[in-house]
Amino acid sequence: MNRQIFQKAADLLLWAIFPPCCPACGRSISRDECFCPGCMDAFYPADVGCREGKQLPPETNLFAAAYYEGSMREAIHRMKFSGHPGNAITLAPLLLQVLRESGAAEGRFDLLVPVPSRPKKVRARGYNQSALLARELSKRTGIPVSETALVKTRDTRAQHDLSAEERQVNLSGSFRASESEVSGKRILLIDDVLTTGATARECIGALQTAGAQSVDLLVLAVTSHNAGHDGTGDSV
Repeated sequence: MNRQIFQKAADLLLWAIFPPCCPACGRSISRDECFCPGCMDAFYPADVGCREGKQLPPETNLFAAAYYEGSMREAIHRMKFSGHPGNAITLAPLLLQVLRESGAAEGRFDLLVPVPSRPKKVRARGYNQSALLARELSKRTGIPVSETALVKTRDTRAQHDLSAEERQVNLSGSFRASESEVSGKRILLIDDVLTTGATARECIGALQTAGAQSVDLLVLAVTSHNAGHDGTGDSV
């Protein structure tokens, strides 16, 4: 409880210095809003069918806040490609909301693990957006986060121009998890966008090999079954 009070006070101070803005368009918003009213009209919550067509292990639960369309797509693009890392602060409450609405209480997980980004992307961008989201979620839940529990062992081609089969081959064996950090733990894997599931599947496999008790996946957005490969999968 003290941690939550401290985080709320820190957020109030941050909002006083840097007034919140809509992550999709940049307009001013209140502390209680994630998007401005106009962008909220173009926000499409993910439904129970969002798992369709994804290459995820059957035992892995998928939690997704929205479809990768409209305002969420714009918000993620601004965060990843237009130098707005602060969008992670505004968007993190959506991750917490979808967890709670699904009945997945914070006590269900022992560790938050962000999907590692391609080293070249981190150097160019200055940050890994999935790690930013994981840090913000950790502040709000008290669940520890580790950015070393899962690492990328080799650079790979960007995923967005590859077919589903090519994505799987491209990523095969490119992640390694730390047994000392994940063995016996219930892991919540964090990413910004889920497309085919090839990246998540490789990450989940590495975590399971290192002895994780369970691995579930939480993302801001998921492509619909008909969306194809619309520029997602850039996180690796």
